[in-house]
Amino acid sequence: MAWKVLIVDDEPGIREVLKDYIEMNFENTKIETAENADIALKKINEEQFHIILLDIVMPGLDSFEFLRKVKDLNSLIQVIMITGNSTMERVLEAIEAGADDYLLKPFSTTEIENIIKCYFSKIERWRNAFRNSF
Repeated sequence: MAWKVLIVDDEPGIREVLKDYIEMNFENTKIETAENADIALKKINEEQFHIILLDIVMPGLDSFEFLRKVKDLNSLIQVIMITGNSTMERVLEAIEAGADDYLLKPFSTTEIENIIKCYFSKIERWRNAFRNSF
């Protein structure tokens, strides 16, 4: 089974580093990128993703509104919020909006690897429980 990950960040460097790292370290993983939530929403309507790495601060559609729309479309998609500006209020807002996890910039490759492994494992358990329907 191929895993599908969508990286949504307005910084091209972040998108490319994450894409390259995930492709090099996770077999059978298809990576898509989007520079904003509006483009990402179109991609989500066209294909199924397992994990979304979502920057909190971007131009266009608000990230929290995007998160709510994603969860309304498919609550099984694992959304990991990423930000360089963190406060307790932002973390709580992300959780209340439906975020599955939260990463602070700058993050290490170990953090990315661990979080993706964790969510791939979680999704695999769900697939087994639901007889591979996800």
